[in-house]
Amino acid sequence: MKSVSRRDFMKIAGAAGAAAAFSGPGLAFADEAAEQKAKADAAIKEATGGKEAAKGALTLEAPTIAENGAVVPVSIQAKGFTPARVILIVDENPSPLVIDAKVNAKYAGDGAIGARIRMRKTSNVRAYAYDAKGALHGDTKTVKVTIGGCG
Repeated sequence: MKSVSRRDFMKIAGAAGAAAAFSGPGLAFADEAAEQKAKADAAIKEATGGKEAAKGALTLEAPTIAENGAVVPVSIQAKGFTPARVILIVDENPSPLVIDAKVNAKYAGDGAIGARIRMRKTSNVRAYAYDAKGALHGDTKTVKVTIGGCG
């Protein structure tokens, strides 16, 4: 059996320790991020049916910085059409689909909907609305959560 010098042993042990320290958590974070992106992409695809949303006719209002992620006020305003269905997606939430509401045209009023949502962390917030003819409108805003997220 070949003996290993103390210097070689320290090199091998250091390399193994570094590999264990840096690859394990890094891979876990990469897997979690990829899984979260897949969830958000699936929610978007389900909401839009893969269609591209027209911009300009739907306005999403949300704070740029939300001090409390547990209660983030958002409002969605339709311009020039009455929304038949309104969808709100938060990319980084454990369940990205936050709102999926059918709107009765009789009670649609001015086409505005408001809610207070919970956000896990800083994320894109996406609003989509279908009009009565089935056209898809959308708007996106990034909201930075400083404390109190749900995750």
